[in-house]
Amino acid sequence: MRVLLYLLMILITTTLCLGAGLLVGLTFGGAPRGILVAAAVASPFLVVVPVVVGAFAAYWDPRSSTEARRYLGWWFLGAAAVDVVAAAVVVTAALAAQAPAWVPVLLVGGAAVLLAVARPLGTLFRRTEPPVVGPADAVLPDAQVIRRKVRAIAVTFVVSAAVATIGVALLAVLDDGHGSVPTQAVFLAGQLTFTATALATVIVSLPFSHALRDTGGRDIGRLRRFGRVVLRGKALPLDDADERAALQYARLIPLVLQFQLVFTGLLYVAIAFQFVSSAVRGELGLLPAVTLPALAVVLLVVVPLTVRRIRRAQAYVGSHDGAQRDVQSAEARAV
Repeated sequence: MRVLLYLLMILITTTLCLGAGLLVGLTFGGAPRGILVAAAVASPFLVVVPVVVGAFAAYWDPRSSTEARRYLGWWFLGAAAVDVVAAAVVVTAALAAQAPAWVPVLLVGGAAVLLAVARPLGTLFRRTEPPVVGPADAVLPDAQVIRRKVRAIAVTFVVSAAVATIGVALLAVLDDGHGSVPTQAVFLAGQLTFTATALATVIVSLPFSHALRDTGGRDIGRLRRFGRVVLRGKALPLDDADERAALQYARLIPLVLQFQLVFTGLLYVAIAFQFVSSAVRGELGLLPAVTLPALAVVLLVVVPLTVRRIRRAQAYVGSHDGAQRDVQSAEARAV
């Protein structure tokens, strides 16, 4: 049920973003090109920001600790500020284009409504989750579980590629030799294939992300403290319970980061297909030429950083796992 709600949220978010972008494109044509591009870039934020706010409210409980309350409070304020800036850009573009008054009212008013209901709905969803129960070691997935997840991703890629290939073949048959439609269809097929596989990666790895969250008792402040200790090597004081939880965090975080790397790679390939297609059609001006190298630079920064964090977590497990077993053995003998 939760996976279906997650898919529904993605579908609704995508539809609203496309609708906002289409509305901007149809009604803001009289604005200067730079303002029009800024409005087109800003309009999805009117939808995405409330969705992300609701997702954070559904995932984290600000009442879990003072640190969590402070961190989430600043985060929500920052998200609201981004939404206000996006709304200001849209209103400015509407005035420059002399668009009908109902267009900015619909876009900005809709964003305000979404932002107002995001946190209450997220909180309501979070309260339906079952409590954290059982020993911490119970959340560790075994190799068989991981292989099943990887097979699901591979099957999604093969099926998506097969369906997309059939679609391209049909368009090639119906194209009457013009050649442009099949070429664009190939780019679209690649984009859809890698997007579907990236989405599958997120879905199959959700249990691992939830297990990682549970190591900190669903307290984002506590997990951030574990991250500073495990991934950054900070010498922060931890009591016995936190030391055991941090070790569990260190066991799980490499797996979560590996799936995140796969997701990021697949998503960036899908985005690259989209921008290459736009460049071939001569659309979006210099944006594809700027975006594609930027994506490559981000990957060159993110991949080594993530790999380094994975190795640090594995090193933390190697240096603390034996010590914890010795403590548990001593406690067992004492009993």
